[in-house]
Formats: sequence, C-alpha cells, structure tokens
Amino acid sequence: MAGFRDSFRVWEKHRRQRFRTLTSRMFAALTMRGHQSLPRLDPAAIHEVLLVRMNARMGNTLFMTPLLTALHEVLPHAAIDVFISYPDAAELLRGLPGLRNVILAPQKEWWHLRRTLASLRAYRANRYDLVIEPSLNSSSGRIAMMLARARWRLGFGGEEQWHRLDFAAVPPDVRHEALRPLALAEQAFGYSIAPGTARLRVANSTEELAAGARLFRESVARGARQPRPGAPVIGFFASARGPKDLGAGWWREFWAAYLALRPDTVPIEVLPSATHPAVASDFATVHCASPRLLAATVARADWFFSADTGPMHLASAAGVPTIAFFDQTNPAAFGPIKPNDVVLRIRGMTPQAVAAVCADIVAGQTGAA
Repeated sequence: MAGFRDSFRVWEKHRRQRFRTLTSRMFAALTMRGHQSLPRLDPAAIHEVLLVRMNARMGNTLFMTPLLTALHEVLPHAAIDVFISYPDAAELLRGLPGLRNVILAPQKEWWHLRRTLASLRAYRANRYDLVIEPSLNSSSGRIAMMLARARWRLGFGGEEQWHRLDFAAVPPDVRHEALRPLALAEQAFGYSIAPGTARLRVANSTEELAAGARLFRESVARGARQPRPGAPVIGFFASARGPKDLGAGWWREFWAAYLALRPDTVPIEVLPSATHPAVASDFATVHCASPRLLAATVARADWFFSADTGPMHLASAAGVPTIAFFDQTNPAAFGPIKPNDVVLRIRGMTPQAVAAVCADIVAGQTGAA
C-alpha cells in the first residue's frame, strides 16, 4: 500500500507539472507578444531587492543561498529581503551578508484570510528597486512577483514565462536548482563565478558552532559505540519522506555491512523528532528542533550519509563531506554541490553494495587502510 501511495504521489506531481507547463505557455502566448526586456540592469540604481521563492522546504531554501551570496557581491550596498514559505527560513538564512528581512508567505493557508492579509501587508509594505523570481515555472512565484511593489522585475524568460519582466534572462543549460539562478546575476549584472566554487551556506556564528560541538560530543558520548582516536564519526539521516524513504530495515542492513568493513566507525543518527525511533539502539542519536543548531552540530561529523533530504543539504552547507543516495529524484537538479560531496545512484543496489561503495569512498578520501 505504501508503494502505491508513493507511486501515486509521483504521478500526481508530474501531472501538476505538465498542467502548469501547458497553462504557462498559453498565458505566455497571450501576454508576452512583442515584449522587449532591458539589455542590462544598473547596479548603482538598485538599493533594495526582494527575492521571491514560493517553496516550503529546507533544501530549496538552502538552494537560494548561492544567489543571495552573488547578489550581495554584485550589490554590496543593497538591502535584500526574501519572501518565502519555509517556516524556519528567517532562522536558517540569518547572518547572510546583505540580508535584511525574511517575510513568511502563508503555506497552503490562503483560506486563512487574516493570516493571508497580514502576510500580504508585510509583503507590500516596502517599495523595491528590484524583485527577482528565480524559478523556471512557478505560478505562485510569478503571482507573488506581480503583487510586489517594485520598479524592475528580473526572472527567466522563455516560452513558459507569462509575467512581463524588465530583464528576462535566458535559462542556462545548468539544471541544478541552486546553480541555475546564478545565471540571473550573470546576465543582468555581468556577474561571474568560477565553476565549482558556488556553495550552499549557513552563517553560523562562533558561539553557535561551539554550542553545536558540545551537543555533538554529548550525543556521541551517550551512544554505546565510542570512537577510538582518529576513528571517523559519521552522521546519517534515515527518515526521508515519501518515496525517498529507504526504510529503517534498509539502514540496519547498510550499517551492519558498513561496520563489518570499517569496525572503528561510530555512526550518529540525526532524528527528525525527539521521540522518533532510532535505526539501532546502540547508535548515538541527536535531535535539534532548530535547523541552524543542527547545522552547527553536524558540522563536527567527519562524513554524512543521507538520501535526498533537507538534512543532507544542511550537512553539505555546514562543510561536511556528504554522500547522497539518489533513487527517486534527479541528482543533476538536487544533488549536493561541494567538490568533496559524492552522489550515489542506488537504484538496483543492495544495502550491502551501497555500504561497500561508501566504505571505499571514505577510505579513499581519508587515506584509511
């Protein structure tokens, strides 16, 4: 039954995407005829920027951080606001250079009139020089951009773009959701970034990193397995949602095989809630209600293993070498982006085979025998 529900979710998602694509092309044919965009935007004339991302997931919020970094570099004098649906976005993005405010959009709660009106009042309270919508085909994002009070509008053009843009960037060949938006800064402002240097970011303070290190040590100390000097402590997240969930049984088989190959390893499981059952009773576990504290905590791990989830991207953003297991989703669009991160396409592989590959990768990058 769970497999049927997962397959239905995937089918329903694809159906919505096809419908959105069709309707966007129809609207674009009606609204964009003869429209001409500006050849370039003048950075000196832009002092207040609004970035719109109508998404409620941790990973997609982190995917905004390379563009936020680029905007601050090309517009160091500008104040940047973000309008987003992810409930913890203000905390997660806090401290990024140039960021001023995070305005929370109602998530699937437009029928709560009072909340919706309060959100829209906050959203329209300021007049911006530039509003940016970085998605290729987000109807809610385009509606939000249309409602913003702004002098100029920047986004991707193309046959599915139905909102009139003052600068319409050409969608690049890059498919990754964190890297493609950089083309907006490149084409609108002449910004350039060296290939392979873009990063997801969490701007943890020194104090937050110290608190995370303490929590990490305390969590490891509570586990039955204790690290020997020089032995790796590997974080993992086994609670992906929907079709990406590999299941506790899969993870138990994986770790049994991995520890048979690398017996000195100490696993520490990141739990989605304080009451969530652990994969194994003798493993260390840690739960952080705050994604920001979780980033500071997993930053102390030597490696991080996970399916395509928010915590996987959070670990990568925290600088931890990450091995991401991909089965249902496309790593070209959603994989980790650091050079020392690794994507494994695990479809058709047994947990034992995945464990052997991971053990070889860790040994090869750490010089372990």
